[in-house]
Amino acid sequence: MVLITGGGAGIGAGLAAAFHARGSQVIIAGHGQARLEAVAARHPGMQVEVVDVADPQQVMALAERVGQRWPQLITVINNAGIQHLFDFAAPGPLDAAELGREVDVNLKGVVYIANAFLPLLKAQPRSRLVNVGSGLGYVPLAAAPIYSSTKAAVHSFTIALRRQLKGSTVQVVELIPPVVVTDLHRNLNEIPPRAMELDVFVAKTMAGLDKGRDEIVVGLAKALQFFSRVAPGLGLKVVNQQAD
Repeated sequence: MVLITGGGAGIGAGLAAAFHARGSQVIIAGHGQARLEAVAARHPGMQVEVVDVADPQQVMALAERVGQRWPQLITVINNAGIQHLFDFAAPGPLDAAELGREVDVNLKGVVYIANAFLPLLKAQPRSRLVNVGSGLGYVPLAAAPIYSSTKAAVHSFTIALRRQLKGSTVQVVELIPPVVVTDLHRNLNEIPPRAMELDVFVAKTMAGLDKGRDEIVVGLAKALQFFSRVAPGLGLKVVNQQAD
């Protein structure tokens, strides 16, 4: 039994399809009911739950519903996320509500889901919580400062969570994608260069999960991880070279 947030499109929908193909019972959760139902319609038996991960009350209600109906849940994939381009060098202040919404979904949502579902996961003989980070959590894209910052925070939160739960039955995994061809980048004029196709990314992710890795760093995210440790200045220049 697998629950995937942000399951209505992109990485979430891709992983949902992969788990479904393996015979797993899959629940996709998100705030867009029509998109969720469109995904579920392609995969008979897939379940849909509508939730805004940025609302802690909705998240707790979701955990209660899932716990009552599917108490055998063993995997939660904390995938919901949004990305916008924000230019703090522009005249005048930016829209504070838009800034806050990105923080609420990308960071608070991850924390709320973990908090609400860990009691259910800890009750299982073996389970896992997968937080989806980003290569931009290692080296930020200046044009997407909020997204990059929240993913850096998700990385830190996941490391701390893994240490706290070391003696439990819950494996805490961080999935760290490169740029993947999804509608996360619909605010851009074009798909970023060297973006990985979704099916390739999903296959690599499933392989990492099968091997039981705590950290699954995919594709060019490995280079960003290396840059962050060895040459952060060079990494920053490479990631942002098109804007310079």
